[in-house]
Amino acid sequence: MQLKKLNRTKIIATVLAMIFLFVGGVFAFNQHVSHVLNQKDIVKIKTNNESTVLFYRDDCGSCRSIFYYTVMKRDLLRKNIQLVNTNQPKNRHYISEYKLTKVPTFIHLKYGKIAERYSGTNIEKIDQVIKGD
Repeated sequence: MQLKKLNRTKIIATVLAMIFLFVGGVFAFNQHVSHVLNQKDIVKIKTNNESTVLFYRDDCGSCRSIFYYTVMKRDLLRKNIQLVNTNQPKNRHYISEYKLTKVPTFIHLKYGKIAERYSGTNIEKIDQVIKGD
């Protein structure tokens, strides 16, 4: 009887620890995404390989709605995604260079050439652009 109670206590402690770690991980990832979203770094788009570029604005609701997904793809699944905040004045030349009319816009580049592009928040279409099919 005492052994069952001890095992039950260990199981409960283990489950609570797992929940705590999960919640802590979600909180940390949320903080990371918020930090990345609000960065206004000057970006030099790399064109020497195959990659996807996300053009976004940190004050855009649609951009925010897909940003967590995009950062997850980039950081956790190791997809080659470059993030360009067009609210940074020195990144605005990309608007005319890539003929951007709205954000968020995903452009898949193959060695500097546009292979595919999509403007919007449809996750399936975003995945298609990231794959570069």
